[in-house]
Amino acid sequence: MAVNQQTAEELIDLVFRLQRELRCVAQRSSDPRGPGTALQAVMRMIGEETELRATELAVKLGIGAAGLSRHISELVELGYVLRRPHPDDGRAYLISLTPAGAQAVAEEMQRRSTLLKQMLGDWTEDEAAAASHSLAKLTETLHHSIRAMKPGTTQMPIPAGDQN
Repeated sequence: MAVNQQTAEELIDLVFRLQRELRCVAQRSSDPRGPGTALQAVMRMIGEETELRATELAVKLGIGAAGLSRHISELVELGYVLRRPHPDDGRAYLISLTPAGAQAVAEEMQRRSTLLKQMLGDWTEDEAAAASHSLAKLTETLHHSIRAMKPGTTQMPIPAGDQN
C-alpha cells in the first residue's frame, strides 16, 4: 500500500526537524579549535571515499563548484585535505583526507556519538537500533529514487510493468 500525502508531509516535517536538532548536536559537540560544522560535513564526505574528484564531491554535497573550492582551500590550508591534479584529466583535481583530517573526522564522530548516547539515555538498545534501521531504509530509498529521476524533473519514472 502506498504512503498517503499526510504521512509523506509528516515525514518531511520530521526529517527537517531532525536535521535542525542534529545541527545543534554537531555544534554542541564541536571542538572550537577545529573546523566548523560545514567543513566537518565536507571532510566526512571526503572520508567516505579514498579519493574523489572535486566535481563528484560538489554533487554529493549539493553545492556549487565555487563554494566547494572555498571549503577545499580552507581545509588544505588547515592541513586536513590533500588536493592533487587528476593523473588522467589535467582540468580536474582529486581530493582526499590527510592523516590529520582522518583523525579529526574520527574525533568529531566520537564527540558527537558520546553526546548522542547521553541524550538517548532513556532509550533501549532495541529502540535505538529500530530508529537506525528506519533512517537507513529511508536514506537508501531516497538515494536510489533521486538518482532514478531524470535531471530537472520532479517525477519518478514509471516502472516498465506499470505503463498503460
